[in-house]
Amino acid sequence: MNSALGIIFILQPNGGFGVKDIQELDADGLLLDGISHSYLAECVNVVAAGRKWVDNNILQHLLIPRSLHQAEHKLTEREKEVADLVSRGLRNKTIAQRLHVSEGTVKMHLHHVYEKLHLGSRAELAWAAHGEGADHRGTGNKGLL
Repeated sequence: MNSALGIIFILQPNGGFGVKDIQELDADGLLLDGISHSYLAECVNVVAAGRKWVDNNILQHLLIPRSLHQAEHKLTEREKEVADLVSRGLRNKTIAQRLHVSEGTVKMHLHHVYEKLHLGSRAELAWAAHGEGADHRGTGNKGLL
């Protein structure tokens, strides 16, 4: 049995924390405020077992630029639709068929999405859409798209 006391911090999403701030905390567990009771219990159990716990939403909060949240509101409805389908793993050809547009039109919308959200790949788009804020382990937050 581990007799050491574990330290868990619950951070505010708008607290303006950075990587260096988190490193200085020297915590055993880090959670973003607004988490579910079951998610908190999971963190406590992991820390009690002597392991470290970092909420994925904190990592995403650190990795996604602050301007992304404001830029996503600048997407047109069609760009949001294309971005959502891409983030779910659909290929351009499939998206084009589903939306009844050409594959070139899908590529154009996707290009605009990347520019507006300052993203460079489909993987980054999927991370942004389903990462921060997605209904992950009961956090109750909404996705970006």
